[in-house]
Amino acid sequence: MIGQLVLDYSTDTSKRYRSFRNFIRGISRESTKVTYVKFLRAFMKFHKIEDYDEMTSFSAQKIDEMLEDYIDELEGRGVKGITIRTNLAGIERFFEMNDCIWHKSRIRKSIKRDDGIPGGSEPITTKEIKRMLECTKSLRIKALVHFLASTGMRPAGLVDPVLKIKHLMPMPRPNDTTNQKWCYAVRVYDESKEGYWSFLTPEATEALDNFFAWRENRGEKITQESPIFINIENNKHTRFQHITDKNTRFIIDNLIRQSALKRKKVSDRRFDKSIIYMFRKRFNTTLKLNNEVNSNIAEKLMAHKKGLDGTYLQPTQEECYKEFIKAIPELTIDDSERKQIELDKFKQEKIESQDQSQKIEELNSKIEMLTHKMDLFSKTTESKLRD
Repeated sequence: MIGQLVLDYSTDTSKRYRSFRNFIRGISRESTKVTYVKFLRAFMKFHKIEDYDEMTSFSAQKIDEMLEDYIDELEGRGVKGITIRTNLAGIERFFEMNDCIWHKSRIRKSIKRDDGIPGGSEPITTKEIKRMLECTKSLRIKALVHFLASTGMRPAGLVDPVLKIKHLMPMPRPNDTTNQKWCYAVRVYDESKEGYWSFLTPEATEALDNFFAWRENRGEKITQESPIFINIENNKHTRFQHITDKNTRFIIDNLIRQSALKRKKVSDRRFDKSIIYMFRKRFNTTLKLNNEVNSNIAEKLMAHKKGLDGTYLQPTQEECYKEFIKAIPELTIDDSERKQIELDKFKQEKIESQDQSQKIEELNSKIEMLTHKMDLFSKTTESKLRD
């Protein structure tokens, strides 16, 4: 896999160049390391430079000119300004970590602004997801689509670290004393300060369980360390290994083509609906339009950092689940499943209302009895006083 190749390259290069060791020092997330190394390598390839330590000796004027020429090259290829700024992140980190001097602010200001319609701004609709699901018989693909639609997570959430069975936690239906599984909670970015809880709808939970059962029927021994999503090729070297974010994009891209999902082209290489983030846009929109969902916890379910709340607001898993439940009907894809959830919700509310009415009646009955006893006591006391 490309990511692993880049990581292996980083390990070998670190032994040869001190400047490269400085560059990757402090990068804890593997996905960030892979991305930054790719950005830096592309920059060096353009300038035909192989020696990392050599670049640290360049003057400020030389570094400015190299960056300007590279920006001109990217703009000449039609690369958007926002993408160019992203590509510069890894390159700038190399110079920063090696105490190089250049005019960063001026270089950044020289990048053109994007005036066109930004790519990936439109969410996928529930109807479109339903059509995608109808175009595949693969239990893995069905589970993956439901997973993305239910969690709205970023692609990196699947691999950094790799999501495994141990990151799933069964969650019961509200007020269910039997504690039977109704949904899954998913721990994303586990053992990281960015870790958060996401959840699967009952529909997505069932799709994932069906995929697990299919894997076991094929002879896989699923353990807590097994990836949630795996390669299914018969190649003994890759079978049962986790899928990467690139695999995920490839799978969804193929499904988009199969389902003839309409996407409007907004630039040479961008569409109004992005391959993965269109699910995230739908998830975000669904939560934000639901007035019953706490907006701050909605931000937590999106793994967003929002002002001081991003630091000081630390809701529990149960509190996040409570808010997620309110959005389950809108997040559910299948119409019949959604209607059943709404019916169950109505029945539960009716039961709770009846219980509440019964409690009120019992309370009124107790009040009447107490009032009657007090009247009797008052009459008895008055009689004694007259005697």
